[in-house]
Amino acid sequence: MLDALSAHGYSVTLCENPETAGQLSPATVFRAGLLYIENDTPDALPAVERLIVASDFEWVALIDPQRSTHPSVRHALGKLFHSVHTPDDLPGLHCLLLHIVRRHAIAAIAMKHSSLQVAGKKMISRAPCMRRVIEQIQVVAGVDAPVFITGESGTGKELAARAVHELSARAKAPFIAVNCGAIPPNLIQSELFGYEKGAFTDAHSRRMGKIEAASSGTLFLDEISELPYDLQANFLRFIESGSISRLGSHRETPIDVRIIAASNRDVPLLAEEGRFRHDLFYRLNVLEIRMPPLRERKQDLEPLVELFFERFKQYRPPGLVGISPQAMRLLHEHDWPGNIRELMNTVCRAMLMSDTPYIEAADLPIGKPDRPRQPATLEEIRQQAERTTIVNALKRSRHNIARASRELGVSRVTLYRLMDKYDIQRLDERP
Repeated sequence: MLDALSAHGYSVTLCENPETAGQLSPATVFRAGLLYIENDTPDALPAVERLIVASDFEWVALIDPQRSTHPSVRHALGKLFHSVHTPDDLPGLHCLLLHIVRRHAIAAIAMKHSSLQVAGKKMISRAPCMRRVIEQIQVVAGVDAPVFITGESGTGKELAARAVHELSARAKAPFIAVNCGAIPPNLIQSELFGYEKGAFTDAHSRRMGKIEAASSGTLFLDEISELPYDLQANFLRFIESGSISRLGSHRETPIDVRIIAASNRDVPLLAEEGRFRHDLFYRLNVLEIRMPPLRERKQDLEPLVELFFERFKQYRPPGLVGISPQAMRLLHEHDWPGNIRELMNTVCRAMLMSDTPYIEAADLPIGKPDRPRQPATLEEIRQQAERTTIVNALKRSRHNIARASRELGVSRVTLYRLMDKYDIQRLDERP
């Protein structure tokens, strides 16, 4: 069989059991998996299920269907595998694999062209979850309503906000970004609303605030969760009335501005705890975009490394032409708590430190045992566990929503909502 597959041009990696296959490097790329089932005992089914659930490609079971009599084995064949094939039908197996490979190639072409040019920077992705984000940006840009962007630090929330602005009808007007966590609480009101001359001791002249500066354009409020609670009522009044009063003035100034807010914290939870106003959150969260962390889109590591390699070419020593396979494997094994920002800094530093034709694993400031790691928060652990549980249930049910929802103990409506929340692609949305 190996000789026949090699003759057709397939590159085959042979593993003796599911455990060995599960230990292959994450950087190893496969288009399909073949599992030869030699006996009809269900003992190995747990290991087989773990292997298939963890894989990002289709599996074919090689077994004589007439020999499969155990109910557990028959059930596993139906729910885990793309198809079941007899081992001695090599021409049929070649046709089946060719079909899977061509589907994979079509999907890769579709993913390759998912990109946006934003303010001289490129938002690029091959991952399905990020392709959906790009589609969401293109849709919400045409709707003049508030947008709420969620995601961990370093995932590109401001870049997404700029993309929404540049694709909207307000693109020629100002884009004003404000980091609410970087302004002292006693200054944030004057920064946002402005002030009149004499409003306070150091107010020697009238000053326009950030809201007024963004008139006719877009106001981006990063880390909105850090906005002081007593100021949230003033900001809510501005959203509802469309006008502001500078400090020291009783005159209302109408402002036409689109608001995009972002946070790396769980704002609904903050609202439940009384640290953020529910009514303000509902006003801001009309349209929502979730930026996935880099650990959920590791398909993007190669194109992002190439992008940063070109962007920072001024730091590139003469003769440095790329990154070695060992270094790329180390990038895949890293969890990237700092997300895109951490990857960008890592590539830039490696380019400066490397003196060989290729960036080697030793040049990367990651994977060092003495390097402190950022512990995950309870919320991040809960969300990751919830997402993994849903993905595994969908894989076991072969994306049958009714079966998956029954297994998870939730309604189909709830399951669809959770899939949207975690950017889990539906079967009918796949290319």
